Amino acid sequence: MSDDAKRIDHSRLLAEIDAEAARRRESGELPADFERELDLVFARFAPVHAIGDDFGQVLERAEQSSFIDVLAPTESSMPVVPQVKRLVRKAITWEMRYVAQQASAFATASARATRLLGERVDRLERVVGVDGSAPPAAAKVDPDWDHWAPVLIAALGTRCPGRVLHADAGDGDLVGRLNSAGLDAYGTDPVSRSGTAGIELRLDVALDHLAALPDETLGGLVLSGCVERLTAPEQQRLARLAGSKVSADGVVVVVSAHPRAWTDADPVAADLAAGRPLHAETWVELLCRSRPTGGAVDVVDGPSSNALAPVAGAAPDLAANLTLLAARVFPPDSYAVIARPTA
Repeated sequence: MSDDAKRIDHSRLLAEIDAEAARRRESGELPADFERELDLVFARFAPVHAIGDDFGQVLERAEQSSFIDVLAPTESSMPVVPQVKRLVRKAITWEMRYVAQQASAFATASARATRLLGERVDRLERVVGVDGSAPPAAAKVDPDWDHWAPVLIAALGTRCPGRVLHADAGDGDLVGRLNSAGLDAYGTDPVSRSGTAGIELRLDVALDHLAALPDETLGGLVLSGCVERLTAPEQQRLARLAGSKVSADGVVVVVSAHPRAWTDADPVAADLAAGRPLHAETWVELLCRSRPTGGAVDVVDGPSSNALAPVAGAAPDLAANLTLLAARVFPPDSYAVIARPTA
């Protein structure tokens, strides 16, 4: 017999059982309360894992089991044994009842606390929209490393006090450029990619990797990608980890898409995403909080793909107004926030 023939279709089997039970119920073969009695017997003797993953049913089973019956059965097919059991039960019932009352009270309180916690989690999931479906793909604006690599190399310096980590390094393009500039750099990325030969890329999540590092291990840290899709609490935690894992004389760099450019890249994905890019001013505030030793925090704007062309021969006032209008309407596609120690 083949493996396919041996395999049981559980869904079909359950459907057949339900259909047969319904037929017998309608014909009167099954008493009205027979199925209810079966459910009660199953709930009493079935192991907890047989209930499945239904939180409500598991919790109901726990509440049913919270009561401890101290009256043990005394029946036996052997002579004299029932009398001995009744004697023993009578002798120790008072003590067992005292212990059972305390154990039952604790079990009841624990089940009640678990139910309240479950109700709070349900409300939280309804608020944040957790429905078990896959999250939408986040809008993505890839940094132009041809533009940013020279800026970051100049900010990190060739004598960086330790290794440089690029979190969410992608295929390792920036890591390779940093190594070519004389820095000891490596990268992490949550997605396995085929990077350039000779580039150290680790399959890891930025938050998890940083949390596992000892304090003040890194000489430099470049954050990109993850800063655009993390939720606000995760972004704040990322800033705190950056401040603690990079040495006091190291450099932290955040390369992020501008919120407006990120939204324009894919409005639907941006609206449905769990997290979104922060403004440069927010990262300045977060990095200043995370580095109590002080230092300078600078913002460097990237190029804008929709910048207005300068008007030849325009009056100074008109040129100034056009520059202001361009900055408001066509912000840079990306920016870098650079936190460096005081010179």
